[in-house]
Order: sequence, then C-alpha cells, then structure tokens
Amino acid sequence: MTRKNYKLTIQYDGSDFHGWQMQAKGRTVQGDIEDAISVIYPGEKITLIGAGRTDAGVHALGQVAHISLPLKHTAAELQKALNGNLKHDVRIDMVEDADDDFHARFSATAREYEYHMVKHFSPVTRNHTTPLKWKVDRKLLIECADVLLGEHDFTSFCKVTAEVDHKLCIVHSAYWEETEEMLIFKVRANRFLQHMVRYFVGTILEVARVRYTLRDFKNLLNNEKTEAVVVRAPAQGLFLKQVIYD
Repeated sequence: MTRKNYKLTIQYDGSDFHGWQMQAKGRTVQGDIEDAISVIYPGEKITLIGAGRTDAGVHALGQVAHISLPLKHTAAELQKALNGNLKHDVRIDMVEDADDDFHARFSATAREYEYHMVKHFSPVTRNHTTPLKWKVDRKLLIECADVLLGEHDFTSFCKVTAEVDHKLCIVHSAYWEETEEMLIFKVRANRFLQHMVRYFVGTILEVARVRYTLRDFKNLLNNEKTEAVVVRAPAQGLFLKQVIYD
C-alpha cells in the first residue's frame, strides 16, 4: 500500500505527562498519540518523530511531529480520528501532507519557547505558571536576556548527561514581556539543549534578585570559572510555543 508522510501540529497540557518521549513507565505525549494512531491503523508499526522532547510538566502550544502511514485517510480525516481517540489534555491542531523528506526535528530551523511567571499565586493557573516569589530588578532581567543573543557554547546551561554531539546554539531573540499579572520570558533559537530554557530563567532570576552579578551570569555563559551555579526554574511555567520551518 502507498504510504504518506504526515506533519502533525500538536498542543498539550504537560501536567499529567512524564514528558514527550516514550518511556518504560509513565504516561507520555508520544505514547498517547501512538496509541491513538494504533487504533486507526491496527497492526501497523507506529513510529512518531517529534521536533523536540519536552520534560515532564512542560506544555506545548505548537509541538510538531511527523509519521509515515499507509495512505487510507486524508489529512483532515486523520486529524478528526486522532482527536476522537485522545484524552482532553492533548489535541492535534493540524495534520498536513508532508514531503517524503520532511523531518519534524531535522527540517526545523528554529524553535520558540515561553516561560510564564505570575506575580501572585493563583490556584487556577498553578499548573501553567510559576509564582514570582521575589522582588526583581527589571533592568537586570533585560540585560541578562541580551547577553544570550548570538552563538554560544551552552554547556553550563544544559543537563550534564545530555546526549548531544555539541552544545553550540544560536539564540535569535531573548526578551521579557510584562503584563499586569505576569512576567513572560520569550526565547527563539536554532536548537535547545535539555533544561536550557529553565536554566536561563532560574539563573536570570538569581541575577535580578541580586544574588548573582551580571558578571557571574556572563562567566557561566562563557564557561569560565565562577562560584555561581545555574539554577533550574520549575517545569510548569514552560511552553514550547512553536517550531519554525523555512
């Protein structure tokens, strides 16, 4: 039977997931979607490839994945069938026909993340934001974000055991937005390392609350000797906003 490569755009609430990637134990986003596909294509070997792996508790507004399947449904029919077999905390926003050489991860040219912090704790948003517990210097928030721009070796801002060939990333944009209720960190780069955005946010906050200096932050970024250590922000405030393809 003729096969077709499909591109899926996905959003999910990561609160009850053990991350994106399939694991031996625990519910995962990849696992839920593959299970739903297996219902539609019984007996078919299912391999869903995501653009990136989000950690446990991290959310996505625009995760992307691809999969090759027998051509027996249109993209629209596949989307409807998938959503009919998924729980309410994960949804396929779009299914598109993709070229055979499209790869959700390797075809991507950039990713965007947002980190949401509320100025006052809310039980309503507790699974999707992190409370800002300290008074912070807004000027230092901006200065730290500016330092991230460009190409750097982000070894200090990556999980030590991350299995990657190198830790060079190009940060295209990084800035903070403020509303009456929230502080939002927005960052776009060609690639992200494991825990990278959470280390950005947690460590920038240490500078903005004047526990670290801007020089400490620059030393960490340049992998130079410093007594400062990176701090990881909680998972629930982080969103994969979108994956970009040229």
